[in-house]
Amino acid sequence: MFKKPLTNLKTFSPLRSSDRKRFQNEAYETYPVLKDICTQEGGSHLMPDDLRSAKFIAHSGTAGIVYTSEKQVLWIKLEDLPPIPSVYTLWQYPNMLPKLYTWAPVLVKLIDGADLMIPGLVYGPEKTLPNLQVGELVAITIKGHDIPIAIGTMAIASDNIKVRAGMKGKAVHIIHVYKDFLWALGTKAEPAEIEEITNNVSEEDQEQESETEDGVNEPIQEETSAKDTTVESDSKKSNEEIDEWLKKSLYHALVFKLSKEKASSVLPISASSFYSAYVMSSRPADIGPEIDIKKSSWKKLQKFIKTEEKSGLLKTKEQRGETMIMSINWSHPSLQDLRKYKTMDSTNVQPVVVKETKRVINTSTAKQPEQTEIQEIFKPLGNHMLKFFEEAKHDKDAYYTIPQVRTVLSDYIQLHQLADPQNPKMINIDAVMCDAVLTKAEYNTISKLGRDQILHRLCSKMQPFHTVKLPGKEPVFRKGSPKAIEITQEVRQGRKTVTKVTGVEGFGLEVEEIAKELTRLCASSATFNPIHGVSPKNPLYEIMVQGPQIKNVTGLLLSKSVPKRYIDVIDKTGKQKKK
Repeated sequence: MFKKPLTNLKTFSPLRSSDRKRFQNEAYETYPVLKDICTQEGGSHLMPDDLRSAKFIAHSGTAGIVYTSEKQVLWIKLEDLPPIPSVYTLWQYPNMLPKLYTWAPVLVKLIDGADLMIPGLVYGPEKTLPNLQVGELVAITIKGHDIPIAIGTMAIASDNIKVRAGMKGKAVHIIHVYKDFLWALGTKAEPAEIEEITNNVSEEDQEQESETEDGVNEPIQEETSAKDTTVESDSKKSNEEIDEWLKKSLYHALVFKLSKEKASSVLPISASSFYSAYVMSSRPADIGPEIDIKKSSWKKLQKFIKTEEKSGLLKTKEQRGETMIMSINWSHPSLQDLRKYKTMDSTNVQPVVVKETKRVINTSTAKQPEQTEIQEIFKPLGNHMLKFFEEAKHDKDAYYTIPQVRTVLSDYIQLHQLADPQNPKMINIDAVMCDAVLTKAEYNTISKLGRDQILHRLCSKMQPFHTVKLPGKEPVFRKGSPKAIEITQEVRQGRKTVTKVTGVEGFGLEVEEIAKELTRLCASSATFNPIHGVSPKNPLYEIMVQGPQIKNVTGLLLSKSVPKRYIDVIDKTGKQKKK
């Protein structure tokens, strides 16, 4: 769902105490384990006091709400679904959802936007699937690890899934995955186990290399396959040679990579999956690229597998049009007294699948441009507010961020012992705070308020400023609250659609350059004119592009490092449609 940037993200606003409590209760009802963790002594709040929310529309057209705290994405809410945790929240509470397990290479596909397919499922430590119905939320985890890397809804009931039995189709509709654009809205932190996940294929091979075959007490001797058993030649391998090395790769894969001990947890497996995951990686390191089933006398994998079945090495079964390897004859002569050689996995070159996983992850990270950072700042204003800061023992002439204002409030409450003994979340309003945060009409009607309510009132009555830090530049201090860039699409003169853009100056963008780029990008006319009523000393301009260009304009602004939350989209064309 979040493979592409959000097409519309409104400005974030703080949640009222009642709304935050209601949302928290809904989360507790959905995830009872969280209530046990968060309500025990010393437990942290599930919903922080500074929880903020903003409505969004995904590129697929799905509408929802995203919840953040201190630039960290914590939750999302979609229609007809309970609160959905982000991967950041899943990392904090890894056991809050039932888990399905998959292989590490599948992470690449999930990051690319694919859903989790049934062939990609494997059993976890419990050797069974959790009982899940269609539409229920589930976390996706890499086999051998506990850390969730994605979340989605079941596309099919788990009772109807036969793992590794040749079934096809979707298992989970992925909603959110590590490295997608929802993850990028947060701090872009990574789980502690991510390096292990991307390297687990290499580690698994190293573990297997350190093991010895049952009944063999002699150390395994490494041999350079082609140099010790074949005559070096620059010419291409013949069919007979390729056939022989395919067989050796198969035997090597069975003994040293699959192994008798691990076979029970892997079999049955499709012939194609076994060939790509085990045989291909067990080819000799020096001549591996030349060894391919298409260059052999069999030409097709199914014929090769059937030949080995006739020799008594393995047993297969046809299921839903696919050949499944059901069992291995470990006493077969071909598997006895094998010597390990350097494979394409055991060289210094990392496995292709691991390199591909890291490439996608690194590429995904590289695609995220450094964003413009905007920080709200406040200064005490008015005699009542100045008195409040003096009583709190803080500088009345200083500038404060929201967390710093919260600290001032906490210090004032502690100094004057204003917390309600029966409900510490409620604060008694004394005379100084009354003048600072209440209106005259509220003097005799309000005696207590929640901390977040007081914080919101304090900030609203202070003088607003903000800083804008453009990528690669020093922060710029400005008066007033930060304003979002507004994109308005409307119909003019009855039938012509135009898209208007205002506010680009606040993000260090040159109006003329933006207009030129929009002309090229949209293949349409883009002009700009001064906005009436604005001071000539600091002129502001409105850019007008012909045609419906919301998508193009949004994409350009995102590429210019404008944060999504500071792009407001207003589409008025719907009101112009004829009934």
